[in-house]
Amino acid sequence: MSRFVRYSFALTAACCLVGEATAYDAAKGAALYSANCAACHLASGEGLPGAFPPLKESGVVNKDDATKHIRVVLDGMQGGKAGGAVYRSIMPPFAAVLSDEDIADIVDYERGSWGNHGKPVTAAQVAAARELHR
Repeated sequence: MSRFVRYSFALTAACCLVGEATAYDAAKGAALYSANCAACHLASGEGLPGAFPPLKESGVVNKDDATKHIRVVLDGMQGGKAGGAVYRSIMPPFAAVLSDEDIADIVDYERGSWGNHGKPVTAAQVAAARELHR
């Protein structure tokens, strides 16, 4: 009986951890995107040609490894290249104004919207990326 109890506890703990690792608040992600990103990248994620790159069908947004996507949101960017075009407009960094959870929700919103299919990220991944560049 004791093995069964230990197994049940371990299974329950693993399920909880998996649920926590993949938790994503779509409404919060959409609201954060709207407040922080949509002015440039538009509600449609299509950006403005020559000024702000599209997030819709973006290679960075759809890549399995979300590290660069997270870094861009944390650190901002200028002079990025997308679809063969260089975008010279400045994207501000959000590391100082948004929490790891907020950035994960924005990134997950972008990776799951407009037909994008990037793997979701967690606040822990954002925290790890943030720590690497302190």
